[in-house]
Amino acid sequence: MALNLSRNTKVFVSSVNGCNPVDGVKGGIKNGKITNGGTGYAVGDIITCDTTSGTGEDAKFIVKAVNSGVVTKVAMPNNCKGKKFIATETAAQATNAVVTGADHSVTSNGEGFIFTVQAVTAGTTADGGRIGTGLFKGNETDANTFRLGVLDGYSFSQGSDSTDVTISEAGATPNRGSKRFNDSLPPAEWSFGTYVRPFVHGANSYRATGTFDCVENVLWAALSGTGLPNATEATDGSGVFVSTSAVKGSLCNFTESDVHELMKLSIYFALENTTYRLNQAQINQAEIDFSIDGIAQITWSGNATTIDQVTEVSEDPTYAVEFTTSDQGADADLIASAVTLNATSKALADKGDNVEEFNYVDTTGPSDADYLRNKLSSLHLSTLLQGGGKTSQGLDAKEYEINITGGSLTIANNVTYVTPETIGVVDKPIGSFTGARVVSGSLTMYLDTKNNGSNDLLTDLAASTDLVSNAFDMRLFMGVSGNVTLVGGVGEAMEADDFTAPGVEFNMPRAHLTVPSIEVGDLISASVEFAANGSSLLEGDELEVKYLGATTHSQAGYKSTGSQAEAVLA
Repeated sequence: MALNLSRNTKVFVSSVNGCNPVDGVKGGIKNGKITNGGTGYAVGDIITCDTTSGTGEDAKFIVKAVNSGVVTKVAMPNNCKGKKFIATETAAQATNAVVTGADHSVTSNGEGFIFTVQAVTAGTTADGGRIGTGLFKGNETDANTFRLGVLDGYSFSQGSDSTDVTISEAGATPNRGSKRFNDSLPPAEWSFGTYVRPFVHGANSYRATGTFDCVENVLWAALSGTGLPNATEATDGSGVFVSTSAVKGSLCNFTESDVHELMKLSIYFALENTTYRLNQAQINQAEIDFSIDGIAQITWSGNATTIDQVTEVSEDPTYAVEFTTSDQGADADLIASAVTLNATSKALADKGDNVEEFNYVDTTGPSDADYLRNKLSSLHLSTLLQGGGKTSQGLDAKEYEINITGGSLTIANNVTYVTPETIGVVDKPIGSFTGARVVSGSLTMYLDTKNNGSNDLLTDLAASTDLVSNAFDMRLFMGVSGNVTLVGGVGEAMEADDFTAPGVEFNMPRAHLTVPSIEVGDLISASVEFAANGSSLLEGDELEVKYLGATTHSQAGYKSTGSQAEAVLA
């Protein structure tokens, strides 16, 4: 018996569920054996194979062991399984299709490798209940699977709704029995925290050299749109785009979020001995913490339709399958025996470098990305020209520089999941839809008397009694002091701001502030609540988030221009 320690948990977030999709390109290699080890190979070579007896193509084998140049063991990460294969056909090395080297770009001398396919992947998950949406991809420009460094206190669960039927009778000896029926499974709930970690891509990375990015970009993308981060602003439904320009950085906005369904995720909690998958997960809320005595972090939470245990290697981002010259049979499922052949002679599973290199992107190490200290955060406020100024009980054009002592910013999608209510059936959620998007928060600050400080802000807001809706150009800089020169009017664009990496800016051009409340303690302080508004009720421009990183992420095996692994599936 093996137990699972929470400290050994790894969390993966993917826009796919780890299966070939049912769109005519399924049939990735699931199991088989080496039938000809060829000659001239070395450990680390990547052999691209097409079929000699069918339509299969683009399978890639990473050489794990050789004997005098003859291949005796290979590994096949999820992203190398190829497509359109069928059982019993052979996959042979394609012409000039062997590469090696640290970035897999050097041509090898190996030739003659042949593999016999014994089983292929289907278009659904192991239980047949989850439609395939694609393979895990880690080392490509369209990477879709990411390991996140999750903080202690993560949770995921799914309960059940039930109905009690009771008997209520009169008389001296009434029947008092009851019976319970399961009605449905409510949406699963999940929550975890991450640090705010910007970085910049190096020469060996899955995006172009010098591209600004952040570890949690896939979460921002799911919070704000329908597509993965890309290099083009507001394209293909993505709310996040990355850039090599320090002016733009890695930018998230919500102009693409006015849809009924945001991007669905598969979230994998890989425990020490068990992997759980949350299906069709949506991010309902992100809460950014500005506590000055801590490291900048975000708490992400949401729901999913179901939770199931992953029992196939091809559906688990932490594994690759290894093959030898031995007959493995048709069943390559292996989670329980990770390093040796089990009793039924299933294929070996590999958790080595090849898994990380091809199945997912990993920037969780302390040297891969920046950490931000909230102690260095700053706030900038500016009133827009509105309300006729103080003479009309409005607000004069003024800039406030205020030192905050804490606060939070919450972005909520108010997602609702729909579950049928069929008698005699335990129903499961069938989907979700978004509600009103709400961006709000609160800030705390000492009550000071400096010019254009917190006391002036309190006084000005308290005097604006005839102003139904105020509008502040609000800039929250996390982990850095911002240098903002505003033009006035409708608020300056994000790219006009100036702050030095590493840092993050939250830009709310039309924030509505409440009158600050006085809090009595050892030092008198004030607390102010705010809500970010768009330029109108029909616009999703209430918030922009800009990341600038300083630490370079670089790892051998990743190279956006290399030939390591092809995008065999969309």
